[in-house]
Amino acid sequence: MIIGLTGSIASGKSMVAKYLKELGARVIDADRVARQVVMPNTPALKEIVDSFGPGILTAEGTLDRQKLASIVFADPIARERLEKITHPRIEEEVNRQIEAFFSKNPRGILVLEVPLLIESGWHRKVDQIWLVMADEEIQLKRLAERDKLTPEQSRRRVASQMPQVDKAKYAQVIIHNSGIPEIAYAQVKEAWANAKKQLNHDKPFSGI
Repeated sequence: MIIGLTGSIASGKSMVAKYLKELGARVIDADRVARQVVMPNTPALKEIVDSFGPGILTAEGTLDRQKLASIVFADPIARERLEKITHPRIEEEVNRQIEAFFSKNPRGILVLEVPLLIESGWHRKVDQIWLVMADEEIQLKRLAERDKLTPEQSRRRVASQMPQVDKAKYAQVIIHNSGIPEIAYAQVKEAWANAKKQLNHDKPFSGI
């Protein structure tokens, strides 16, 4: 079984992924893979520099993710340009990790944490969609604290993504993150137990 874990920016996906790991889940973090494919001397980073200019590099030659984010969140065309460079490479590596997991655990449960799971079409790869939802006020507060953004920058980033209410139409499980960890953990624990029960009735993984 593959569980697709998603949610809007600053909704608490990483916290839920952490809880799932504590419960014994194997989690593939697409954001981590995305960072790997743009490491120095990779073809993807070269294409990004060719497309956006050397100004998106740090003094050490690594990708300045904050600077690039400020560009693509404000410009849908630039964002599409970036995704055309990175998404195929991310998908290739994620597919490799999925196959590797199920070759050893044909009846296992794999969690695929992807911020743009639905928007990218990756929801078609998974058996269940788990959506982490948070009030916009909580999202804006987290963005200001985590990424040091102004209120206007935070609002633009939230507005640039698919509305949570639209994502909820795709979800089989919704984790409501009110900002109280104990409440979120209880929801995750219950959903994980239900997934394991369902696994007993499912067929072994046969490939993506």
